[in-house]
Amino acid sequence: MSWDHQILLLMAAHRSEGLDCGFRAVTWLGSLYVLAPLAALLGAVLLYFHKRWEALMLGVGLGGAVLWVHLAKLLLARPRPALVEPVIALPADGSFPSAHTTQIVAFALAVVLIVRRTWPEWQFAALAVAALLIILVAISRLYLQVHYPSDVLGGFLLGIGWIALTRKIL
Repeated sequence: MSWDHQILLLMAAHRSEGLDCGFRAVTWLGSLYVLAPLAALLGAVLLYFHKRWEALMLGVGLGGAVLWVHLAKLLLARPRPALVEPVIALPADGSFPSAHTTQIVAFALAVVLIVRRTWPEWQFAALAVAALLIILVAISRLYLQVHYPSDVLGGFLLGIGWIALTRKIL
């Protein structure tokens, strides 16, 4: 049995009503329904304070990650896990890479870079919050049985890679 399957079965073995409810809520933190308006609001505030590089970093960072992850999903078309009954309805798109993971990684790391540049004394707090959000969203995708661990890992690496490239380009 593959490591992907073993981890999903381990997650399924520890289900509870409380965890089901908690991870259904947590997973929204990686959704564009939450991240896009938040990025637009933060970008507007940054532009108001004449922080053009920071606003661009956030917009290109999240926007580019969204484009790359959905292009990869279309090209790779990996089926979603079907080991056990998922906690939520399976999304219709491909499984690899995890868009929620890619998106939260890109958003959180862009914010960390913005904080580091604007308020360097808060960079470690920003990094801690970013790490917590990324871990929670990644685990939620596995717990809910909508992604394989390798999908989440792929999303994590894509998000990091895109933000690193965006930082170099900008």
